[in-house]
Amino acid sequence: MIFLSENSSANDCSFNRSKTIIFKSVLVILILFSSLGEWRLEADETKIQARKTSKYEMGFHPYAQEGYFQAWNYSFTDDQTWIFATFIVSNLGPGTRNSGVSLVVYDKQTGTQFSTREYSSDELKAESGNLELEIYDSSVSKGIGGPEIKMITDTAELFISYKTGWSKAVSLSGGKIRLPEKDSFVQADMAFSSVPAKGYLILNGNRIELNGKGGMEHLLTNYEVYKYSKRWELYRSINSAGERLFAGGFIGNENFPEEEIRTVSALDPSGKMLFSAKVLKSEVLESETEPFSGYHLPIKEKFYLDESGSCSLTISRKHTIGQIYVLSNISAVLRFFVRLFFTKPYQLYYITDSKLDCAQVPEGILPKDKNFRGIFSYYLINP
Repeated sequence: MIFLSENSSANDCSFNRSKTIIFKSVLVILILFSSLGEWRLEADETKIQARKTSKYEMGFHPYAQEGYFQAWNYSFTDDQTWIFATFIVSNLGPGTRNSGVSLVVYDKQTGTQFSTREYSSDELKAESGNLELEIYDSSVSKGIGGPEIKMITDTAELFISYKTGWSKAVSLSGGKIRLPEKDSFVQADMAFSSVPAKGYLILNGNRIELNGKGGMEHLLTNYEVYKYSKRWELYRSINSAGERLFAGGFIGNENFPEEEIRTVSALDPSGKMLFSAKVLKSEVLESETEPFSGYHLPIKEKFYLDESGSCSLTISRKHTIGQIYVLSNISAVLRFFVRLFFTKPYQLYYITDSKLDCAQVPEGILPKDKNFRGIFSYYLINP
């Protein structure tokens, strides 16, 4: 919650209320960012690749710019349930570090439920460079086998313990992508995926034991994403050999000098990087006007990873495992402010198959099994 002093001036109160609404808007929308070394948009950009990253890089790093926000999205899946739990810190509310949590739960029987909470900077406890943090009564902490998260919202209580270290973390962006606006950047990382995860979920008074697989993705930016991008995408998958393949990036708008920024990378079961590549070109093989969101989106898409077109990744989305129209979860007043920044904000999650078609990757080693299955997330901002 955000509290105002009783003796604040009317103008100060109005200003703070406006910033509170804007922050809530960003919290609701940007949980997506709630699945590229350092790089500038210059002629040598095609050399940029995903790379290994560290726990420190994904840790808490506050910036002074108004557009700053940082999000850590922890996920869980089993045969029945998919969960996406996001911790976010932003400069868009009163004070310098406002924070909140967001929880998306998709159940095969009951569909999708979505809830958020927002807190002031006084309720955030985090140290620069650390992944452990507290946001009021929600937290990320170090457990015996790996990270543990606790999240409490108005309708749910969640606890998940992940069995993993940080050696499998990959920077999907290769570090900081420098944006056209001076001194602005965005960074995206995949901390881990498809690792053992256990815990419980109490939803609407019902306790559900959790025993499945999970992952974590991280996003850091000091510039508002809606100003340069239309949609974000994230694909995390695994094959029969236990090798992991990631693809991610965004589709730019008229303010971004490139049409899209995407990378593809793969790890062996131990976390060693097999290969990484920038997507040089993409081709939509099949598409539709997605019925829930109304966006025109690919059903089947091909990513080319080399200049000759002899190495590619074909991604085919199958069935949905969650869909959210963000404006349906907020008040009429907040809906008005959200529309100032985001025309049609949606989140869509799909079970997705992919296949590598490469005799040899541009640099590195091919996975043993070229067929992967995982979760593909669309974070839709503006058409």
